[in-house]
Amino acid sequence: MSGARQRKSNEETRAPLMEEVSEAIHQIEEKAINSLLWAWQELPEWMQDNIFITGGYRKELKSFKECGRSLFYLHNEWVNIWSHLLGAVAAFFVLSSIYFWLLSHPGSANWADYAVFYTFLISAITCLGFSATFHAVSAHSHEVAVAYNRLDYLGIVILIVGSFYPAVYYGFYLHPYLQVFYIVLITVFGAATVYVVVAPHYRTPTYRWMRTSMFLALGLSAVFPTGHFTFLSGLNDPLVRISVPYLALMGALYVSGALIYASRIPERWIPGKVNIFGSSHQIFHLFVVLAALSHLVGISKTFNYWHGPEGVARVVQHS
Repeated sequence: MSGARQRKSNEETRAPLMEEVSEAIHQIEEKAINSLLWAWQELPEWMQDNIFITGGYRKELKSFKECGRSLFYLHNEWVNIWSHLLGAVAAFFVLSSIYFWLLSHPGSANWADYAVFYTFLISAITCLGFSATFHAVSAHSHEVAVAYNRLDYLGIVILIVGSFYPAVYYGFYLHPYLQVFYIVLITVFGAATVYVVVAPHYRTPTYRWMRTSMFLALGLSAVFPTGHFTFLSGLNDPLVRISVPYLALMGALYVSGALIYASRIPERWIPGKVNIFGSSHQIFHLFVVLAALSHLVGISKTFNYWHGPEGVARVVQHS
């Protein structure tokens, strides 16, 4: 009995001791991480972008190795990095499997199907990869941040243009001249947008709304080919009913995400409350991933339509 009481007493003594040790370790870890993070007013001027995000900043690291290490502790860019890094990895796995999915349509899928799917998925991987890389190294130095910020903007344009190609290809499946016209047109618009958003003069916070407007204009230009193909096919056309809802959802996600980002909502309303989780930039990142997913589902369904019995019959009838 005395031995049992002694063991029970030791366990009762050990439990609070373990809790104290665990709490002490947690406090040490928290202090170590906090020592790596700065408040907005402590930042050098080139890092001061969003005054409503009041803390959680990495200091100027001046080391790619330290930038890499920052993937594994919380700061106000952590969600931005991982949301698009994981999105890029997911898109890569889809790219790896899409070949076999298209092969499951023998005698039907052709080189153009492979081209438009690969173009879209590679553009998604490029955009998300460039974005994750920029946010990872943005605390390195001013020079590095400027260089990789240009890649970030370039990736956004690549994704928008790359999203157009499959939509135009399947939307004007029976009108090859219109396919070429709209693909060339969006490529020219994309090149013009790249010039504006990459030019050093336009990358300062002063021109945030101008950059956002260029992205919005490029994205909203999808209204013209979508409206054109809807006019040609009619609102009751099965292809319109299949594809337009996904295009509309993609557009709504891109536009609302860009407006949220440019407006700095919700941090504008609750400064300092969403430093680590829930800021406008993070919402924008999430919407970009969801928009790309919506588009992938939409073009997959339009592919199935054109390579199904009804679509094949329309092609034969048109030829």
